[in-house]
Amino acid sequence: MIAERRIKVDTEHFGVRFLLPIITIGVTLVFFVVSSTTLGAVADEGLNVHCITIPLSVLVLLGTAWLTERGLKRLMPSRRSAVLSADRLDVIDQRKKPTQVTRIDWGSTVNVQGWRFTVRRRTRVPKGWLCLAMQLLQDEEAVILYTFISPDDSKTMAGFDNFVRLRPRKETISNTDLNAIADQRRLLKLEDERWNDGAEIAVDDFRAVVEMVRQHVPGWN
Repeated sequence: MIAERRIKVDTEHFGVRFLLPIITIGVTLVFFVVSSTTLGAVADEGLNVHCITIPLSVLVLLGTAWLTERGLKRLMPSRRSAVLSADRLDVIDQRKKPTQVTRIDWGSTVNVQGWRFTVRRRTRVPKGWLCLAMQLLQDEEAVILYTFISPDDSKTMAGFDNFVRLRPRKETISNTDLNAIADQRRLLKLEDERWNDGAEIAVDDFRAVVEMVRQHVPGWN
């Protein structure tokens, strides 16, 4: 039996991503203007104060981004969370009224579909990293969890081979294998669901969920 594992969901939700650059750039600009004005008033003539204020502003930018991200994640947590135990996985969604709890009972049959794809463009996730996603389906209950992982770390992910490669839509259209087309279309539908309302969790938490799946779902050993 494992102790309950509390899992944070969507730590980098829209509110954090929206406010982070605004606060970071705002603080940096204020620092640049104030420091330039102050140094300009006391510095000797001929001294280019920007040679000092620009490097300092870069440091302020980096420091502010780091501190702001940590602060926003703590002060503005997502309204979704999850609890993993040896008996079940509960995904709690406080965005719904009343709060919705999706429960996956490990003691009953669970249908699992895993897929993966490579991040092609650098955003908040480095280009070349992988997105690993899985749908857990039990009766009428369904949840999609996903995470982002580096290629090197993915090699140590237990059960990695069960994550089917999601092919680009153009590649699927040009395929002549009807079974492969059907499988990819099903994955593309799940990927749309992940994009719209999937639950992003940390890599270590995703590993823990995969480990429970491997213990209870045939074919994921």
